[in-house]
Amino acid sequence: MRVAFVHDWLVTWRGGEKVLEALLELYPNAPIYTLFYDEAEMPESIRRRTIIVDPWLNALKRFRKILLPLLPAAVEAMPLEDYDLVISTSSCVAKGVLVGAEARHLSYIHSPMRYIWDQRRYYLTPHRSLSLIEMIKHILLSKLRVWDVASNHRVDRFVANSSFVRTRVKRYYGRDAQVVHPPVAIERFKPQNPKKGGYFLAAGAFVNYKRFDLAIAACERLGKKLIIAGSGPEEKQLRRLAGKMTEFRLKPSAEEWVRLFQDADALIFPGVEDFGITAIEALAAGTPVIALKAGGALDFVQEGKTGLFFQEASADSLAKTLQNFSDQAFNRDYLTTFAATFSRDSFQRKMRQEIDATLKDRA
Repeated sequence: MRVAFVHDWLVTWRGGEKVLEALLELYPNAPIYTLFYDEAEMPESIRRRTIIVDPWLNALKRFRKILLPLLPAAVEAMPLEDYDLVISTSSCVAKGVLVGAEARHLSYIHSPMRYIWDQRRYYLTPHRSLSLIEMIKHILLSKLRVWDVASNHRVDRFVANSSFVRTRVKRYYGRDAQVVHPPVAIERFKPQNPKKGGYFLAAGAFVNYKRFDLAIAACERLGKKLIIAGSGPEEKQLRRLAGKMTEFRLKPSAEEWVRLFQDADALIFPGVEDFGITAIEALAAGTPVIALKAGGALDFVQEGKTGLFFQEASADSLAKTLQNFSDQAFNRDYLTTFAATFSRDSFQRKMRQEIDATLKDRA
C-alpha cells in the first residue's frame, strides 16, 4: 500500500508538527508533501524523511501569510493520485488535497482555518473601521470559506484533536469527526521538587489569541509572580503590559522548559484554544492548570482535580480564580496519572484504529 502524508508547512516546531512526527512512525517510508519547508527548524526525525516541496513556492515561505489566497491552488497541485492512502494533518489547506479515485483520505484536523471562521477578530480590523484594504481581505477570505467548505468533501474520514474542534468541524463542514487527542511526551515532565517555585506560568507562542495579556493583568493586580515562556510576534505588546511581577523567558531550552513546568504553582491557560499540549505537559509535571472555561480546555480540566476554571475572558474573572487557588489542593499522583492518558503510545494506537476504519470503508 502506497501511503503519503500532507502537512500545511514545516517551518516551525510546534504541536502540529509533533503530531505529524508521531504519525510518521506508523509508516516509516511514506513521503511528506508540504507547501513550505525550513530544514533548519526541523528535528532529525523530520529531516531524514522524503520531503516533497515545490522549490519555487518554497522560496517565498517568508510570505506565506500573504500568499494564503493562493494556497488552495498550490495544495491541489500536489501529485497524489498514485497513492492508496493519504493522511493529511491540517489547520489550513492540507485537507483540500486531490487524491485518486480509489484512494482513501484521512484528515487529522487541528482546526478549521481560524482566520477565516470564528477567530477572524484576531486577524482582521473590526468592521466599524473597515478600510479598502480590509474590505479586500474580507472578500478574499469569503472566497476561501467557499473553498474550505467545498473541499471538505474530499476527506473520507475526519479525526479532530479535541471535542471543541469536532464541534467546529460539524458546524462549518457538516461532518462528523472522531476525537483523538494529540500525543504528549509525558515522560519528560516527571514531578521533581516537592516544593513549588512560587510563580504562575504562561507558556507557548506569543500570539494574541492565547490571551497572555489576561495573565499579566491579573497577576500584576494581585502582586503574584508570573513567568511567560516562549516567543512570538506579540512580545513587544506583552512587554508593554508587563510590570514588576512579570518575567519573560524567551525560547527556553528543552531542559529549562521542563523545569519551568515542574516548579510552577500552576499553568495559566487563558485563551480559547483548539486543544493545549502545554497544559498536558504541565499536568505531567504535577502542575495544575487554570483555564478559561472554553475550547480545548474542557477536555482536560476537571474542576478541583486537574485544575480550575475561570468563567469569562477577563482579567477580573481570572484574578478571582487566582485568589482562590492553592496548589496544595491538588494530588500530584492524580495529575500525572491523568496526563498519562495522552501518551504517544495511546495516540498511535487510536490512530491505527482510525486508519483501519478509513480503509475498511473502502472495502
